[in-house]
Amino acid sequence: MVLRRRSGFSLVEMIGVLAIIAILAVIIVPKVFATIQSSRVTSTVASVNSMKTAITDFAGKYGTIPTTNANSRIDDLLLQVGILDSRFNVKLGTQPSAASPVAATWAATSPWALTSAGTSQATQSRIICVTSAPAAVPGTAGTNYHLDGVATTNMPTGAQVVSAVIVGVTPAEARELSLKIDGDQLTPATTGVADTAGKVTYTAAGTTVYIYLTHQ
Repeated sequence: MVLRRRSGFSLVEMIGVLAIIAILAVIIVPKVFATIQSSRVTSTVASVNSMKTAITDFAGKYGTIPTTNANSRIDDLLLQVGILDSRFNVKLGTQPSAASPVAATWAATSPWALTSAGTSQATQSRIICVTSAPAAVPGTAGTNYHLDGVATTNMPTGAQVVSAVIVGVTPAEARELSLKIDGDQLTPATTGVADTAGKVTYTAAGTTVYIYLTHQ
């Protein structure tokens, strides 16, 4: 009688294959997620740069940028006058829902004035223009920036400061945004530390990021 070897894998071989797959997963999966996060940050930087260009176009055409309040946003005005095709929206942070709060609306012509109250935009990523507050700590309201990293170099008193506000980011995302825009010198060495230098600022919690666009 001739004995024939059964085809297929033994239990030991299958365990070995599964072990290799598990090891590869441990190595590869974190890199995949890191790559996805990095691409979101890169896309956000591109969107912020586009907003800066749009603001420059608006200021060049109309000569001034109106200030916003808690219920209004400059990107709505840029959309109204045809400079933008859509509201400021990025892939980081809190994403707009189907029932996003309705912002205040603007009068149809310059000088710009709000014509309806709207509702709070505090949970939305947006573009704002606020009056400078040189005594304020950067990272809390977009009213002040230490662009060169020196704590005594504040925004001019009475200036209109335009910022991109990104809500709901993680501390790691906030730091990576700062690295891409401000570089190592003006970025905290670790996450969970307040960033008060450069164009990107945030508190230690890092959940809301303010990015300087321009001022006048």
